[in-house]
Amino acid sequence: MVRLRYLLVGFVILLIGIIFWSHRFSGEEKRVIRQFKLLSQYIEKSSDEDLISVVNRIKKISRLFTDPCEFKIEDDPLYSFTGSYTREEIGGYALRGRSYFSDLSLRFDDYRIEFLDKFTAHVKLTGRLSGRSSSGEKVDEVRELFCELKKMEKSWLFSRFEVIEVLKR
Repeated sequence: MVRLRYLLVGFVILLIGIIFWSHRFSGEEKRVIRQFKLLSQYIEKSSDEDLISVVNRIKKISRLFTDPCEFKIEDDPLYSFTGSYTREEIGGYALRGRSYFSDLSLRFDDYRIEFLDKFTAHVKLTGRLSGRSSSGEKVDEVRELFCELKKMEKSWLFSRFEVIEVLKR
C-alpha cells in the first residue's frame, strides 16, 4: 500500500512537471528559441569547411534578420558595431567575422522572453562565442545580450541586437 502511494505521488509530480514545462515554453517561445539555435548553427565553423558550405551558411544567416536590422555593440574597444544594416551587409560582416577563425561556435543560454504583442518579442540572454582564431589563439567570450525579434510571414526575425554592459568588479 505504501509503495503504491509513492508511485502515485511520483506520477502526480511527474505530470505536474510535464504540464509546467509545456506551459513554460509555449509554441511562440519555442519558435523564438529556434531562431537563436539556427543562428548558432549557421555561425558555427570548423577547420575543414568548404567554400560551398560557407556561402550557404552566409545566405542562411542573412535570412534570419529583418531588412534593416539594428546593432548596438559598443562595450568592446576593439570591435564596435553600431548602426542599421541591410541583410546583405550583415551577410558580409558575418563572412568577414567568420574568416578570422579556424574553429568557431556560438551558444545561447538563459533565455528571458517577453512578448510585447503578437508580432514583437524581447529576449535577454547570454551568448558565448568560443573557438580558435586563424593565428591559433583561443577565444572564449561571454556577453549579456538584448534582442528584439519581429514576426514576419510566420517567422521570427532578428530586428535588433544589443550587448548589455555588465558591471565589472
